[in-house]
Amino acid sequence: MPQSAKRLMAAVLAMILLAALALRLNAIHAGLPALNDPDELIFEISAVKLLREPTLNPGWFGHPATITIYLLALIDAGVFATGYLAGWFGSVQGFADAIYADPSWLILPGRVAMALFATGVVWLTGRLASELHGRAAGLVAAALLAVNPVHVVWSQVIRSDVMASFFMLLCLLAALRIARHDRWRDYVLASLWLGCAVATKWPFALAALALPGAALLRHRAAPELRARTLKRLFLTGPMALGFLLLISPYLLLDWQTLLRNLQGEAQVHHLGATGGAWWQNLWWYVSGPLRSGMGPAGMLALAAGLVMVRRHAEARAIVLPVALGFLLTITVQNLVWERWALPLMPLLAVMAAPALVWLGTFIWHRLSRPLAIVALAAMAAALLLPGVQAVQDNARSRLNDTRQRASAWARAHFKPGSTVIIEHFAFDIEGQPWRFLFPLGDMGCVDAKAWLSGKVGYSPIDAGRGGRANVDYGTLAPAQRHTCAADYAIFTQYDRYRAERARFPAEHAAYAELLARSEILATFKPEPGHSAGPVVRIVRLRR
Repeated sequence: MPQSAKRLMAAVLAMILLAALALRLNAIHAGLPALNDPDELIFEISAVKLLREPTLNPGWFGHPATITIYLLALIDAGVFATGYLAGWFGSVQGFADAIYADPSWLILPGRVAMALFATGVVWLTGRLASELHGRAAGLVAAALLAVNPVHVVWSQVIRSDVMASFFMLLCLLAALRIARHDRWRDYVLASLWLGCAVATKWPFALAALALPGAALLRHRAAPELRARTLKRLFLTGPMALGFLLLISPYLLLDWQTLLRNLQGEAQVHHLGATGGAWWQNLWWYVSGPLRSGMGPAGMLALAAGLVMVRRHAEARAIVLPVALGFLLTITVQNLVWERWALPLMPLLAVMAAPALVWLGTFIWHRLSRPLAIVALAAMAAALLLPGVQAVQDNARSRLNDTRQRASAWARAHFKPGSTVIIEHFAFDIEGQPWRFLFPLGDMGCVDAKAWLSGKVGYSPIDAGRGGRANVDYGTLAPAQRHTCAADYAIFTQYDRYRAERARFPAEHAAYAELLARSEILATFKPEPGHSAGPVVRIVRLRR
């Protein structure tokens, strides 16, 4: 390939990555200082614990998210150092007071880190497709993922999925080098990246499915070295486990917490996320997250790419098993979550890219130049513009969340000295002259401001949850409902329980009993393209 063409492709890739980062940074501050995704607080509390005690034990291994928590701890330390030198925080105590009053100090830098990792996933997706199918396919795959609205949304919150995808792709690239070169260092690197992926999120152990395929390809290329290939393949398992324990030694040292967290993650039902039979879950993912992420044109390209992958040994042996492994794993679960489709997004882009390159090449050589240019521009628009539009709609909706609209109404109407029940982390109204009660399972309604002033860690919260998936008024221990005497309530979960009252009768009944002796003052509902979030109801309670 001429140098001019290489420079042009490098420039196009740079523009794709800049666009990917820009899309992921747009509206990344949505909701702050309130936390609309409650799991962000769990990650940050674990990270702050590492610095406060100090310790290397995150104390939570649900994902296990060890690398995510360690990264957040480093970011938090950097925020404190920067703030201390700049005079924003006079002491460690001042820093603690600031972050417990406004978690934006930590949440926003953490979200930016996730966006950077997500942009790295876009780059690695392009690199994997380039190694398999050529540079043009690499650019196409990167572009598809850059504008993938599902990937963009989950790149803007603190979670472990995007980071784990980054390590998964590094593992697949190492597997591809094993198939081609059979170098010992590539087996070691594949084990390292596999260990990192598992230390970030458990299901990414499925990246290991690429390694037998790589070894099989190596055996076909050099059958006389079969014994050496099998020996090296066998050793990748112990090496990956060793790297996992080196990165996250407290999985072994604090195994009691590990078991308790894993039991908490194993759920048969979850509000708004209960699945069905495997074929129902499969349709839910295909018609939902995958179609939303890839777009109609992208799904057609994927179908063609799946036909073509049969003739591509490396893609068939390394990428396809991992993709099928993830698809099978998420469809046989009891629950369905949009974010569980995230590891599939880069793999699907890699498989769709060669079909689009073939079509583009066909158009270029079969039509006159003016017609070919118009046709290729139309194809690019059909592939990319729906994703860009969806990303913009999502950003606008997240900046106008129902919970923040409810907070604005409350600030305008609640009287000073009122007692208010809240069910979400509404730090945007924490400074109001009200007393806040937060329903916390077996503990009853706790004084939220007192807990924040006391810098409460995750352990008391976990104890109060008592294994509950959600903490809200509906899941409150019945004997503790008397602790929730208040003037107002901002309910974010009631309508979700009402929609699934057959599955959660006790929780719905708790709300129904309370609302029967209350007055609904305001209701805020999501509007596609304009406002996101749950249905929020502001209620005046009659004591």
